[in-house]
Amino acid sequence: HCIVDAPSAFVELVSRKTEFPIEGVVAFDVENDLVVLAVTGEGVPLSLGNSDTVQIGDNVCAVGHPRAEKGETTHVTIQGIRKSGIRRFQIKEAFDPGNSGSALLNSMGEVIGVAVGAAIAISVFSGGFRPYLSHAIPANILNAMLASTGKTEPLVKWQRDPLVQSYAKGREGQAQMMQQKHEEALACFDAALELNPDLVEIYTNRAGLKILMGEAEDAIIDCDSAIKLNPNFVEAYINRASANLSLNQHDAAIADCDAVLKLNPDFAQAYVIRATAKFAAEFDSDQHKAALADYDAAIKLNPNAAEIYFARAHVRSVLEDFAGAIEDYDKMISLNPEPNPLFNVYGHRGDAKRLSRDYEGAIEDYDKVIQSNPQDDDAYNIRGQAKYYVGESKSDKSDKTVARKCYQEAIDDYSEAIRLDPENRSYYFNRGLAKRQLGNYEEAISDYDKVIQLNPKSDTGYFQRAYAKHQLGISNADQEDVVRANAYFQGAIADYTESIKLDPEHAISYYNRGLANDRLGKFKANQGNIAEARSLYQQSIEDYTETIRVDPKYASAHNGRGWTKYILGQLETDHGNTEKAKDLFHAAVTDGDEAIRLNSDKSNANAEYHTRAVAKAALGNYDGAIEDFDTAIRLKPDDALYYYERGQAKQALSKHEEAKADITKAKELDPDVENKSI
Repeated sequence: HCIVDAPSAFVELVSRKTEFPIEGVVAFDVENDLVVLAVTGEGVPLSLGNSDTVQIGDNVCAVGHPRAEKGETTHVTIQGIRKSGIRRFQIKEAFDPGNSGSALLNSMGEVIGVAVGAAIAISVFSGGFRPYLSHAIPANILNAMLASTGKTEPLVKWQRDPLVQSYAKGREGQAQMMQQKHEEALACFDAALELNPDLVEIYTNRAGLKILMGEAEDAIIDCDSAIKLNPNFVEAYINRASANLSLNQHDAAIADCDAVLKLNPDFAQAYVIRATAKFAAEFDSDQHKAALADYDAAIKLNPNAAEIYFARAHVRSVLEDFAGAIEDYDKMISLNPEPNPLFNVYGHRGDAKRLSRDYEGAIEDYDKVIQSNPQDDDAYNIRGQAKYYVGESKSDKSDKTVARKCYQEAIDDYSEAIRLDPENRSYYFNRGLAKRQLGNYEEAISDYDKVIQLNPKSDTGYFQRAYAKHQLGISNADQEDVVRANAYFQGAIADYTESIKLDPEHAISYYNRGLANDRLGKFKANQGNIAEARSLYQQSIEDYTETIRVDPKYASAHNGRGWTKYILGQLETDHGNTEKAKDLFHAAVTDGDEAIRLNSDKSNANAEYHTRAVAKAALGNYDGAIEDFDTAIRLKPDDALYYYERGQAKQALSKHEEAKADITKAKELDPDVENKSI
């Protein structure tokens, strides 16, 4: 290919400036990309070794002109040996185009092959491809040509041979393809096959080109033609596997890779594509583990292929092996400190760190993504999430000052994401969550308004807006702002209702609406609106019942329903409906029993024991009530109300001294406890 369309040429030794004029061509082999030239001059030829003795893993040296430098040597490793069809040595490392035609020397200085860029095989990775494979032609093929040289044919005449012309067009197409000139490359491949329809390599190259052009079905037809001409041509199978993969024909892609590995068990690219197909075939952990095994095999064959580590990292992340994924991203970065932005390696590593709760490490990686591309709105959004989680962590450790700082930084990141993409509702949603953590419920509501405006069917948008309104209702009720409290409670209930319409099986929406109805009922009762309060309590009970229908093991819903039945029972008692009240108290005890049974974390079941305790006390079962109060106090010893109500139960049993001690303790904890008791 170096000489096929050269207007003039000469031969020069690598070691000195001596030129040898070319007399002509004495032998050529289109299939193997070799030509033997007759030159004028004298010299000592390199010895030809027996290429049949070459073994996988052999270290060899290519002497040529990589990067246009003269006389450079490139040390490479034999990765595979194709012994059937077009014989080739597969080279682990990537040759520079300037290596093409280089003598491949063994440790004894013998020529055991000639370096060449072979048929283009499309390698599919997550986000990229490598349209180049390094090969070498075994020296025994060259030796056979030297043994059958013929009459010298002038170079110009030889170049006009139709067979040579077809080859020239094919090579021109490959060069155009490497330069991303797809239409020009296609025209060259078409012309080459018109001149010689038996060019296996050109069918394969054209197939690779068609994959890149989005014409996978036509690519498969070209691969079929190549395989029909040469059933052992592995690049044709590889390209067909890639085409099948792009068409989501995963089983066919796997079968093609199986065929490649049968012909050449050390063909790393086949493991990569097969792994990709297995991973994409279905969401199945066994398939994902099989994909992982293929990536492992590919890395063992080619440990310096950064893209394979990237692909394996993705599988590991899906399998929730985040430490393994981070290790692979680290390796990819060590191999290529400035990876292709298409891979977004730092972003993916940041995701793995975030999912493994290394939020600070994730933020460092997202910083790099933003530094590389300040217009990446999603990077700001994800960094905002990481900062939000740091805020939650600090809040859990009671470091409220740092937590608030983190939430504000998260808001700043979400705001920048919104500036870059003002139509992305998830950015408003996330900012609303952070504002909610800071108690900025009004601003949070504005963000959820935007979420709903962008997507009127966002059940989570309605749910979060309802929660913010619910909190504002509570705070305004505590401040005795009747009008605002009522408006916020009603707004919360309306939003929870809309969320339920959009997702009728969302248990927590029913539960929270039950809480809102209960709180609004209490608010109305305090205002003297008993009928309205009774109706709201009943709606609350119905909401908790719906919660339990959706999730029968929702302990808090059983407890909430029990508590509201107790409150409603107290209301009925105050109005003389003793039998109805008694039924409600019994039902409250039953709900308390179930809530305690379902609460797997008994160390956090103080509310459940408290509900059952007050219901038992209302039924006159003071001993049972005291027993439950004891447990509630043991679980939460700083709750004034528990002591006060236990004191009342003891007072009813005439245990006056014990009652006095409890009530005194309650008032020490909260001087206003008496006004908070029902």
